Amino acid sequence: MAELDTVKVAKVLADSAHALRSVSAERDKLAQENARMHRHFEVSKLATAMHEKGINLDVDADTLVCDLEKAAAAGRLPAIQEAMDMMAPNMGFTGTLTHDDAHGGGESAFESFIIGGVG
Repeated sequence: MAELDTVKVAKVLADSAHALRSVSAERDKLAQENARMHRHFEVSKLATAMHEKGINLDVDADTLVCDLEKAAAAGRLPAIQEAMDMMAPNMGFTGTLTHDDAHGGGESAFESFIIGGVG
């Protein structure tokens, strides 16, 4: 009877060791996936902030995220984030000139100067 109990105990220990290994592997896999998703979230947030500040507007958002993920994999994301934090808001300049008579009869003095009509 004592031998039967040791066999059962040995089987339970072997089964529990297998269960612990599989649970540990699953935990490690999920931890890696969580880190990847967190990095993607941070990179997407940084790419959005870059476009809002007028930086890299010539690069579409998906390409910028891909490039930033490569930089994050190389460990350069904190430096890029710090550089972004130092940038002033909306560094891009958007201006328009109008030649529409419906907006007050033509060019303003400023528009004439820019175009070269004043001088």
